[in-house]
Amino acid sequence: MKKIHLLIALAGLITLATACRFGGRHTTIVENSNGTSVKIEYRGQTYFTEDGKGIKSISPHGSVKFSHNSDDLVAENDNGRIIYEINGGGKKTHLDDDDKAFLARAVKEMIKRGHNTDGR
Repeated sequence: MKKIHLLIALAGLITLATACRFGGRHTTIVENSNGTSVKIEYRGQTYFTEDGKGIKSISPHGSVKFSHNSDDLVAENDNGRIIYEINGGGKKTHLDDDDKAFLARAVKEMIKRGHNTDGR
């Protein structure tokens, strides 16, 4: 009977560790006011560029998702490089001028709402 309890406890710990990505940080920020909806969800750590207009890096297995009304951004770490997906337009590593402008607005909104305010 003790072995069964031990196995159940071990399975629970493994499940918890996997769900938390082995202690990785997961945060969600949601705001809805005056007809505007903003949602920011990130796993791991996201480091913005010095000028606050881009993403410098994302920790391994990390990602950031940003939604502002109907505009969406997903950025993920893929073996050290950042893969972007903007408004469901497919994954890419290089952004055109319009995508860069949207990314700059998204980063500004994330910083405004407290993401990346602890010196990262």
